[in-house]
Amino acid sequence: MISHAPVLAVDGGQSSIRARLLDRRRIEFEQEFPPLLTDIPLMPQLAGVVRSVLTAHPRQNVRVAAALSGLTPSNADAPGVLAACRDLGLSSIRLAHDSISGYLGCLGDRAGSAIAAGTGVVTLATGPTGSTRVDGWGNIMGDAGSGYWIGRAGLDAAMRAHDGRGDATALLGMLKQDFPDVEGAYIEIQSNPEKISFVASYARKVIDLSEHDTVSARIVEHATNELALSVGASLRNTGWTPMSSPTISWVGKILSNPRMATPLQHKLQQAWPNAQLVAPRGGPLDGVAQLADLPAQHALYPLLHTA
Repeated sequence: MISHAPVLAVDGGQSSIRARLLDRRRIEFEQEFPPLLTDIPLMPQLAGVVRSVLTAHPRQNVRVAAALSGLTPSNADAPGVLAACRDLGLSSIRLAHDSISGYLGCLGDRAGSAIAAGTGVVTLATGPTGSTRVDGWGNIMGDAGSGYWIGRAGLDAAMRAHDGRGDATALLGMLKQDFPDVEGAYIEIQSNPEKISFVASYARKVIDLSEHDTVSARIVEHATNELALSVGASLRNTGWTPMSSPTISWVGKILSNPRMATPLQHKLQQAWPNAQLVAPRGGPLDGVAQLADLPAQHALYPLLHTA
C-alpha cells in the first residue's frame, strides 16, 4: 500500500547533495547542499541534511528515502540515522546506493539496464538471473567514462601537451584560462577540499571541445566506449543475450549532452539490436522518492537498508 505520509528524498552525490520534501506527492521544497564526501562517514552527513531540512520545514511522520554514492552494507546505518533524527518527526528510513535510485528514475519496474553518469558512474541491471551492479567503484578504482574520468583525462592531456609528451590540444588553452601558471595547477587542485567535483567540472569543457579538438574527441570516444562496455556487462551478468530485448536507459549530466549520448546510443544499438532504448522516466531525485514506496516484490527491494 502506498502511504501518503510526507517523504524527504535525499540524493547524495559527489557534486552535490539534493533534498526534496514531498507531501502527498506534491513537491513542497527543494534544496542543494555541498557534495557528499565519501572519504568520511556518510551517515552523519545524511543526518545533517535531514536535520537542516526538517528544522526549517517541520513535518510529522516523515519517511526518509536516501540514495548515496559510496554506500555499502558496512557503512549503511539506517537505525542510527532514524534514532538521531526521530525528534524531528521521522517515522522510517530507507537507504540505497545511488545506482538503485538511478535505475528507478530511469526504468521504474521495467527490466533491463540503467546507467547513471555524473561525477561518478554506475550501471545497474535486472534480468532473468537477478540484479547486478557494474562499476561505481570510485575515482581511484573505477567510474570509467564518468565526469571525473573525462575531466581528469582532459587535465592530463593538457599537461602532456605542455610537456611535449602529447599532441597539441585546445585543452591546454582551456587550463591556462583557469591557471595561467599551469605548472602550479596541480597543487591548487590537490589542495581543493572539493577536488573531485572540481575535476569533474572540466568534463563539460572537454565534451564541448570534442567537436573540433582531436584530443578531446579521443577522450569522449573512449568514455562512450567505457559506458557501452558497462551496460553490456550488466546485461550479460543478468542473463540477457545480444538477441534479447532488454530496456536500456540512462540519466545524469554527462549523458544530457548529445556529443556523449548520440555515440553511446549508436554503440548500444549495434551491440544490442533488439534492445529498447528509452528516455528516463524521471531524474535521480524522482528515483530516490520511489524508494519510500518500493514494493517488497521488486527485484531491487532486497538491496535496501531500512529502519
